[in-house]
Amino acid sequence: MGLFNMFKTTDFESLDELEQMDLADGLGITDIKKDIRSIKAQLTDLEASSNWQDNIITAEEATAQLEAKIQAEMPKELGEVFKKIRKAIDDKKNSIEISPYNIQYERHDNARVSAISYNPYLEDLEQELKKYNYATHLTDYGLVVAWPRNKANVPVIDPDKKYILPMEGTVKAGLPHQTLYAFRVNDTWVTSLETEDAKAIGNMQYVYGKDILSAPDWVKAIKPIEVEE
Repeated sequence: MGLFNMFKTTDFESLDELEQMDLADGLGITDIKKDIRSIKAQLTDLEASSNWQDNIITAEEATAQLEAKIQAEMPKELGEVFKKIRKAIDDKKNSIEISPYNIQYERHDNARVSAISYNPYLEDLEQELKKYNYATHLTDYGLVVAWPRNKANVPVIDPDKKYILPMEGTVKAGLPHQTLYAFRVNDTWVTSLETEDAKAIGNMQYVYGKDILSAPDWVKAIKPIEVEE
């Protein structure tokens, strides 16, 4: 029996009986009961303190939790970046800059106020965008993302569009030639040989942009071809 639980017994009942018999003062029982109550209160405080300390996490645990959150949000963040890239291309630009701060606007009492916080995704976004052959430069003023003006070798992924992923250099000699296409079955990435893009599309060997954004690196290295609807 633990020290805390020891004081939850029926000892108080017998002490109460002694007090009712006017024997408590003579035996010092009243003082004992006060001491026991004091000890119980201290034990309760210790128990609460112990429970509070159990909820404390280390710096390493906090960092791991933040990194896990960043990785979980990365496909969404990449999708937003690609939207900005598509708009920049439409505007005849070949670079964008992502701010190091997130600014949210709210209205309070008919007044517009802003809340500013640091963007925790920049370093991870830089590494991810390099996998798509973008030139990146991280500065104190944000993340600069650039691409060639002809953008021939730089994919712009739309999370909601369909793509096929033919793997260059995997053509199998023979009649006819066949190429490996990467696609996803449930949560597993697989490959299959097809003679042409149309066959891959017809056999539903396409994926959505959001699948590519969360895919392993070997998939991201494949140049996607958009499926025309």
